[in-house]
Amino acid sequence: MNVLITGGTGFIGALLARTHVRRGDGVVIFDVSPNMNRIDDIRNDVSIIQGNLAFASEVNNVVRDNRIERILHLGSMLSAPSDAKPWASFQANVIGTVNVLEAARMFDAGTVVFPSTIATFGLDTGKVAYDATVQHPTTMYGCGKAYCENLGRFYRTRFGVDFRGIRLPSVIGPGAKVRHVSQYNAWMMEYPLRGMPFECFVTEDTRMPTMYFKDAANAVDAIASTPSDHIKTVNYNVGGITPTTSARDIEQVVRRHVPDAVITYVPDPAIMAYYKTFTIETFDDSRARKEWGWCPAYPDIDTVLLDFKAELDEHPDWYA
Repeated sequence: MNVLITGGTGFIGALLARTHVRRGDGVVIFDVSPNMNRIDDIRNDVSIIQGNLAFASEVNNVVRDNRIERILHLGSMLSAPSDAKPWASFQANVIGTVNVLEAARMFDAGTVVFPSTIATFGLDTGKVAYDATVQHPTTMYGCGKAYCENLGRFYRTRFGVDFRGIRLPSVIGPGAKVRHVSQYNAWMMEYPLRGMPFECFVTEDTRMPTMYFKDAANAVDAIASTPSDHIKTVNYNVGGITPTTSARDIEQVVRRHVPDAVITYVPDPAIMAYYKTFTIETFDDSRARKEWGWCPAYPDIDTVLLDFKAELDEHPDWYA
């Protein structure tokens, strides 16, 4: 199988690239700014094409010329940069997804998997978000992802493109550099594991549904491999760590493994203003579990922290 991974040297894309290389698939990575450290061990086993999702001709060419049979569309501008530069976000996230769907339609590229986000929910959501909960996003990132979920559903019904979407909670893992509303989850583990103090920028009782980055990759791979007739809901919530932990809960786990961890709290007023509108504590993923057997491999902070440490120890160059 020939697989295209947009954003394929990123946080999740690199894991999926390794998965498909191990299976003997032809892997094509399309990335606007390839991070070669992340794929150093497989760089000779994949094709790397530097390109921009906003340019339809570049997307069309990579799909057509490589006879792509599956697209894992991970390329996007993330939440904080999207809010800082909404016009660039529109080009990367919305126009880029339109271009991917059009290429899949024109060149019969098979399954298209689209990772969406919990940020498509927002105002008036309440403490539990179901697949059918009304989406009222408050961020540019969430707005773009919500539109593309529905666009993908349209391409599935109108043109027969085998589109599947998964809404991920906050994805945590080593090496993330961009500070955003939920990044405290990962940094509260990474900084102490690296022997560094961490000043947490939310209150101790702040909660955000989270998922380990390996489970995010597992979810993309699982839904991509599911027979099409099992895909009923099309766009699914996918949960990770349950129950949802508070910042204090994470701190307590960290201190069990890193007793001398230095963690303090200095809440950022701008970030805490976001949490006044974001109240989700339970990210219900019962439809994903029922329709295609989703089950996280890293369901608690202890399990995540141990693997987090192993990744930092075994692959320091990947997460420098």
